Amino acid sequence: MKIIRFIIIMSIVCLQLFAQKKENEKKELTSAKKKNEIIFSNDQDTKSYLLMLENALNRVSESYVDSVNESELIKAGIKGMMKPLDPYTKFLSGSSKDRLDMLRTGKYGGVGIQIGLRRDTLTVLTPFEDSPAYTEGIHSGDQIIMIDSVDTKGMTLKDASSLIKGELGSMVKLTIFRPSEKKKIIFELTRANIIVKHVPYWGVDDDGIGYVRITKFSKNTAKDFSLAINDIKDEEIKGLVIDLRSNSGGLLSNAINILDKLTDRGLNLLNTKGRIKKSNRKMNSRRVPAISNNIPVAVLINKSSASASEIVSGVLQDLDRAVIVGTKSFGKGLVQSMYNLNDTTTLKVTTAKYYTPSGRLIQKEDYLENGFLTDGLDKKDSLFYTRGGRKVQGGGGITPDVEVKQLKLPNYVQGLWRAGVFLAFAADYVPRHNIKAPIIITDKIYKDFEKFLLEYEINYSLPGEKDLARLKTSIKSNDDSKKDKFNLLGKIFFWKKADHKTNSLTRKIDRYYYKKRANQYWDQENIRWIKNGLLREMSLVANGEKEKIKVSLYEDNVYNEAKNILLDLNRYHDIFIPKKDELKMESVPN
Repeated sequence: MKIIRFIIIMSIVCLQLFAQKKENEKKELTSAKKKNEIIFSNDQDTKSYLLMLENALNRVSESYVDSVNESELIKAGIKGMMKPLDPYTKFLSGSSKDRLDMLRTGKYGGVGIQIGLRRDTLTVLTPFEDSPAYTEGIHSGDQIIMIDSVDTKGMTLKDASSLIKGELGSMVKLTIFRPSEKKKIIFELTRANIIVKHVPYWGVDDDGIGYVRITKFSKNTAKDFSLAINDIKDEEIKGLVIDLRSNSGGLLSNAINILDKLTDRGLNLLNTKGRIKKSNRKMNSRRVPAISNNIPVAVLINKSSASASEIVSGVLQDLDRAVIVGTKSFGKGLVQSMYNLNDTTTLKVTTAKYYTPSGRLIQKEDYLENGFLTDGLDKKDSLFYTRGGRKVQGGGGITPDVEVKQLKLPNYVQGLWRAGVFLAFAADYVPRHNIKAPIIITDKIYKDFEKFLLEYEINYSLPGEKDLARLKTSIKSNDDSKKDKFNLLGKIFFWKKADHKTNSLTRKIDRYYYKKRANQYWDQENIRWIKNGLLREMSLVANGEKEKIKVSLYEDNVYNEAKNILLDLNRYHDIFIPKKDELKMESVPN
């Protein structure tokens, strides 16, 4: 059956390609412009395999033991045909195509809320500004208990999202429970075009450092980035931080448009290379930069910064225009093109590799072991040089100029976040006490949160607890606990002996962990992060997502390190000076 499915998979796409090929065959053979277009190397072999695929589909349709949905077989076949290729070449339909369309259009039909699961309850994380949900008064922390007539208990986020989204102008009824009022409220909302905001926050702090967060490169990203830069530069900033952490990429054109605003006119920004002529492009900056070259720039990245994020950070690094701070990025150096097969399906096909100004390809080799997609950068010297002569590495992502790892939250605080208690408390506490931004976490708020937590069981493990559990298991299974195996009573009560032995050996350790757990809420390191969690979620409820992002930077060690670099111009400029062992050696004739 797997072989049949594979054959069917190959048939659908190949049949479409074959039909298209026949239609354009004469043009491809006679037009000089189409020399590089894809043509089959052996036309006779192609015809025979296409016929084989058609026969296989017919046989399955006619002879399979149960009725066959041919359209589903065809779609499954196309998906299967993509599997031997790279993981970014995909057949998109349904929700996956909807996400792509949202990226390309920068909008979708819905009511404008971000939702999540908190203690298995569908919860509004934030309503988007100027959306139907925002206008009608839905709040962060509201619990959605019904969508139209459907109970949301046990519902997945994917299913909930598909029910809430819909055709423009249509109605959806949300029944919510508001914790602060202890009552149900029904909202009848008209679905509208929701403009996606992938530049959710920008601002300038008290030290004059501008900050812009970019979460995705969609249709509106470059336009919103321009708005951010225009607002920020009016305040005579001392430096600019661009946050691309956990930004998985998006539209190449938007990445180039953003680079246009940060680099001098005429500089090479990016080159793409593929099999066909139209995939080979050279992109240069076309405009005067939106901010002065005298303003220092830092870009934040992490292991989840990919694709377009790596283009922006890699180009600015190559041109010595920005200091890159954080951890090594993901490593995606490929470009995809979109081909609509019909109104509901799209092929996303990898058609080119991209190269930064220094010549770097940053693609990592993680799925094909022949080095093709990485140009063999894993097997040979892959050092390149920035505009000012610094060495930079090709392949495997962008290596930051200053490596800073994000501080890890203590285990107890991680447990609090997983339980969703920060938002649950904020959604109840902020409205009842009429708290306004800017939020200050007072001693009373901190003590009230401790009382609030009595209703919750927080699951977490302290360092060493898992090892202790394994030790106890090992002791129980030890042969010593079975030394009386020939004694009947020993056989019957051996578990008591094992438990007694275990308890006696680990009693002091157990007592230590009992005391440690009892004092987690008032542990000095935990207090810092608990207050930060309260500040973030209470700010969200009081004044929206922008306020939450703003206060989240207070305890962000990666951002604070970048800020310190920008405020110390000597340190900033020293980063761009090549080290002695980095100087590019040029041969001199003798």
